[in-house]
Amino acid sequence: MSAAQPTFLPRLIGRLDRWLNAQRRAALLGQFAECGEGVSIQLPVVINHPDHLRVGARVSLNAFVHIWALGGVTIGDDTLIASHVAITSLTHDPQARLFSASALTRPVVIGRNVWIGAHAVILPGVTIGAGAIIGAGAVVTKNVAPGAVVVGVPARPRA
Repeated sequence: MSAAQPTFLPRLIGRLDRWLNAQRRAALLGQFAECGEGVSIQLPVVINHPDHLRVGARVSLNAFVHIWALGGVTIGDDTLIASHVAITSLTHDPQARLFSASALTRPVVIGRNVWIGAHAVILPGVTIGAGAIIGAGAVVTKNVAPGAVVVGVPARPRA
């Protein structure tokens, strides 16, 4: 019996952790404005205003993704979003006297079958076309054409 004791507690804790994460994922998915089948979320993620987020089928959100969805964020089917990606549909009016009173919202639309690399940043008002690839660390400030590969800061088509 003593030989089994060292493995019992770690296995129990592992099962409890997996169960809790499944409950967290289910609760989060239930808050989305729309959610397709087969969505995968690797916790932890931060999603502000999930009721403004539309997620297609078979989308993958990896750990440490942050989404600010107040202005509306739509993610198309079969899209892969790597870890530490930031997507925001919210910004501030640079002409305002107080930044705290000047929130501007602009929707973000990410097409089908898009790949977004680790640490990329998608800014408000951007549309990313179907089949595009966003390189790791890219800062997307303008629309991306379907099938384009963009890299860099600011993101530009790869030469």
